[in-house]
Amino acid sequence: MDGSSTADGLKARAGYQASSQLANIVRQVGEVTAERERRAKTREDAMQALYQAQLALDEKEKQMQACKTKYENLIKDLKEKQSRRDELRDQNEEAKRQMKSFVASVKETCRKTTFLAEDVKAKVHSAERAAQRGWSCRQTGTSLMTPRGITPRARQG
Repeated sequence: MDGSSTADGLKARAGYQASSQLANIVRQVGEVTAERERRAKTREDAMQALYQAQLALDEKEKQMQACKTKYENLIKDLKEKQSRRDELRDQNEEAKRQMKSFVASVKETCRKTTFLAEDVKAKVHSAERAAQRGWSCRQTGTSLMTPRGITPRARQG
């Protein structure tokens, strides 16, 4: 019976090794399953984080597009205002030039008028004094105005 006990021992040992190997396989399957679940969870978390990041990116892109549109409108308005400013500046310069010319013209006219008024006034006074004296130093005046509004041509004709 020694042989049967050895055979039983070998069977027991083989059963123990098979049981040990089975437990080892079950443990490894459990570890692989746990690792797969952990990776699936990590993947799910990563997908969720990616989705949230994509939403945040979309929101930022909308904000950036709104800022870009606002910037373009501001630049357009600025260019229009600069164009209007330049146009007004040119108009102002033209008005200044015209005003300067007008003032020069008025000044020249004023000078001429003052001179002519003084000349006429002097000749009138001279004519009045000559009329009071009854005689004149000149035979004919150089002015169109002589005493009593008579011009030399009117006297001749």
